[in-house]
Amino acid sequence: MRELNVCEVEEVNGGVSMNNWTSGGIAAAAIGLGGTVATGGFGLLIGGAMMVVGYYYDQYQ
Repeated sequence: MRELNVCEVEEVNGGVSMNNWTSGGIAAAAIGLGGTVATGGFGLLIGGAMMVVGYYYDQYQ
């Protein structure tokens, strides 16, 4: 057994992965859209904000 190098880790990982803010935002939007109009709007608002935070987190990390 040997330790994987960076290229091998990215290959196993599936390439560049989403951070927790981005994947959480997608989940919040999807759960919100599964309900009524009010929960859909709330889910899109919160989920969209989380995805924006995730975008800037990736840009400045």
